[in-house]
Amino acid sequence: MDELFNKLIKNNLSPNQFYFLYCKKNNLVPQLINTNIEVARLQGEWITEESNMLTSKAIMLIKELDKYFISSKKKTSGKLMGDNYADYIAKYSEIFPKFMLPSGKYARSDKRNVENAFRWFFDNYSYSWSTIIGATELYVETFERQGYKYMRTSQYFIRKQNPIEKTFDSELADYCSIYENGGDAHQPNHFSEKVV
Repeated sequence: MDELFNKLIKNNLSPNQFYFLYCKKNNLVPQLINTNIEVARLQGEWITEESNMLTSKAIMLIKELDKYFISSKKKTSGKLMGDNYADYIAKYSEIFPKFMLPSGKYARSDKRNVENAFRWFFDNYSYSWSTIIGATELYVETFERQGYKYMRTSQYFIRKQNPIEKTFDSELADYCSIYENGGDAHQPNHFSEKVV
């Protein structure tokens, strides 16, 4: 708020004068101020004398000060992921085994961590929940065949930070692409051993 008033003082404007300019720009009728006095004080620098229109300086100042009042609304989980997101997160988590992976970490991460990871995922990708569930089943099935060796936890499968580049990677996005294209992440072993 201090910045706002400092800008008004720097531009030699009273709050009532700025209010009048704001109303004029937005086609509003000013309330509780004497518009005749304000127009007389603003003419020249802020309002043209001939047509009582805002000058470009006035328009630029209004746009600049308007930014102080724009609030960045945080998207809710429901808006990002759909109304039934909690049910889908539970279904997603159930796909992962309940035990500890060979890496020493539990396969199922805390649901709050998974929700935060999914908030990031839905903010960056546009896959449906059915694709996500199918891709996750494909992922877990692939690593089950390998004894879960090198499998990521449910949280890190969604997103994991690349420590060198400080960016996030998503193995889930890769598997969603494979799943949507009808592919299978598991490549059959071409070598067979004949047991006698």
